[in-house]
Amino acid sequence: SRHDLTDDQWAVIEPLIPKKPRARGRPRNDDRRTLNGMLYVLHTGCAWADLPTEYGSPSTCWRRWHAWSQDGTWERIWRTLLSRLDADSKLEWARAFLDGSFVPAKKGALAEANEVGKGSKVMVVVDGTGVPIGLHVASAHPHERTLAEATLRTIRVPRRRGRPSTRPNEVVADNADDRAALRSDVRRRGITPTMPSRERRNRQRPKRGRPLRTGASYQHRWTVERCFAWMDTYRRLVVRYDRHLHSSRAFCLVAIMLWCVDRILK
Repeated sequence: SRHDLTDDQWAVIEPLIPKKPRARGRPRNDDRRTLNGMLYVLHTGCAWADLPTEYGSPSTCWRRWHAWSQDGTWERIWRTLLSRLDADSKLEWARAFLDGSFVPAKKGALAEANEVGKGSKVMVVVDGTGVPIGLHVASAHPHERTLAEATLRTIRVPRRRGRPSTRPNEVVADNADDRAALRSDVRRRGITPTMPSRERRNRQRPKRGRPLRTGASYQHRWTVERCFAWMDTYRRLVVRYDRHLHSSRAFCLVAIMLWCVDRILK
């Protein structure tokens, strides 16, 4: 399948896959084959039961997916790849961009409903180059600005020595995230907040361009918007069919994992 991992991609991911000790009974299904099945579901958005036979048993793929989602495997792989990118100076900490996106939920997804409908809110922080360094998935009920602080707290890139990197020099967000508590928290951590004030929403604005006195970095918000456009190329991320948030978040992590691998191989 065109969605399968290449040899170069597998060479980066294989050392990070948890190894299970040999046990009696049937031989364990190959990890690369099983992971390719998971990627097929991510790319096409198909149900697990409709997985092609070339990837083995759909039940095996789902069980391993569920186990790796529960034990933090995807989280660990993502942060390890971020650490490698940072060590290679491929992350830009001068500024980061924060934004959120609504993902509708179908059928039995367990999510609270809001004025938009039943679904999830995916919050992302990307570095200056567009690589996601922070991720928070919640129900669609809370407003985006109430999730911004929790999203910024998910930035944690391990380093070879010392504490993990958690603070970009500047955080750029739109006025949906503007909140006095958020500005205070960001400044307390030594980060410069750049976002238009909600208080000026009803004031007169120029006919063209961005709001006045927002900051030069605001014009680069397309960086995070491009990230969401890229995530929407994975059909499983466009609509949420998973009942539990941890499974929905795991699909986001695997998509980001692929992005990090491609950046490493460049």
